Amino acid sequence: MTMPETLPRPYPTDSPTASASGSDSSPGSLKTQHLLLMIVAAAAPLGVAIGNLPVGLLLGNGIGLPAAFLAAALVIACMATGFMRLARDVRADGGFADLVRAGLGKSMGLVAAYITGISYWTGSLALAASTGYFGNLIGTMHGVDVPWWAYSLTAYAIVLLLGRRAADLSAKVLTLLMLAELAVVVFLDGAILVKHGLDALPLSVFSAHNAFSGNLGPAVLVGFSSFIGVESAVLYTRETRNPARSVPRATYAAVAAIGVLYVMTAWLVIGSLGTAAAVATAGQAQGGLVFLVAGTEVSTVFVNITQVFFVTSLMACFVALHNASARYTHTLAANGALPRPLGSLHPKFQSPATASTVLGALGTVLFVGFAVAKADPYIGLATALTGLFTLGIVAAQALVSIAVVVFYARSGTRPGWSTLGAPVLGGLGAIGACYAIVANYSVLTGSTSTASRLLPAVLLVAVPLGFAVQARRNAKSGA
Repeated sequence: MTMPETLPRPYPTDSPTASASGSDSSPGSLKTQHLLLMIVAAAAPLGVAIGNLPVGLLLGNGIGLPAAFLAAALVIACMATGFMRLARDVRADGGFADLVRAGLGKSMGLVAAYITGISYWTGSLALAASTGYFGNLIGTMHGVDVPWWAYSLTAYAIVLLLGRRAADLSAKVLTLLMLAELAVVVFLDGAILVKHGLDALPLSVFSAHNAFSGNLGPAVLVGFSSFIGVESAVLYTRETRNPARSVPRATYAAVAAIGVLYVMTAWLVIGSLGTAAAVATAGQAQGGLVFLVAGTEVSTVFVNITQVFFVTSLMACFVALHNASARYTHTLAANGALPRPLGSLHPKFQSPATASTVLGALGTVLFVGFAVAKADPYIGLATALTGLFTLGIVAAQALVSIAVVVFYARSGTRPGWSTLGAPVLGGLGAIGACYAIVANYSVLTGSTSTASRLLPAVLLVAVPLGFAVQARRNAKSGA
């Protein structure tokens, strides 16, 4: 899952206090390879391998999981084509919200902003749950027995402290850590391939029978959540030397590189376990599946190295998503789209401290409740929250695809691949992904209760809220 190193404004504004974007890069200093490196390195490949593969194998389409990654890559590539075309013609400092606003109007722009903000927050909750689960798992492997919720709440305290003090992690340090992650995954893939040869690449995983087996919702979730953020190269337009050439090249190259990496990793892990035993082994090992494979295929020392970089990956992503949700909340409040007090800044650090504290307090209360209820932090809590996060982001991507088609249809632009074909295919794929996630949501929560089935409806709050806020603005301005 890609975490943006700079945060876009969720809604267009000229107010400097409302801007959540920024970068330390010199104007025009970035080239294609720099953008590609940032996107691929920040895709958290180790986090995807360890956190997502067991979910896809156990709850999704089983050994057909590599096909889900491939399908997601193709859909994302189509959406990115339309996204980049519209971003070329419309100022898109605010990311999705600006693009949706350009094609579908101010109200829908606000809807997209609310959806994105809610999604980032639920994503941070998912990472808190994952941190708790994997902290407990790794600790137990080393003889330390601490309950999962203690890890989650400790991680939340650290993240809140960083959020209040605006202690942004160094981009260079983050990049080095993410590159180390990438090296670990590539090394594991290479070790499996060297040991098993072509036997580690069973073609049966791509058969229609396996690709469409099991539950498609979790498979779609794993596939699409792994690509979230690959379109973020457009946010670096002002810092790129030749954005018209570099941004599209970096985006397409990132989709291809990440797609190949995830397809190959899933394929090789399944091949190393054997197609007949992979799902059963995932059921037994759950989140420890990749650690098991790493120990079998390489060594115990390599497992320890993998665990260290995985923990740093979780924390880096947790910090990034919490900061993103806090800054979206701050910016919406500064623009009058949420209660104004949430838009205040820390007097010393100029960080969105109020928004960060409020979101953190809500998250802490929820996790205390989860602990009391003895919720399963992995198959249930983390998967359900990741599902809501992914659903929201993919829904926003679908809105962007629709906005692209509408914008160019209204402008009288001659229909072409980037203005019609790609966004239509990408939009249909995104809508299909949303349907699959919602239809199979009970599989992600581990519950068939009405309450759990209706959880995705939380995102629908953004629709009346966006239109109501814009209507109030129009009334004030006399529009």
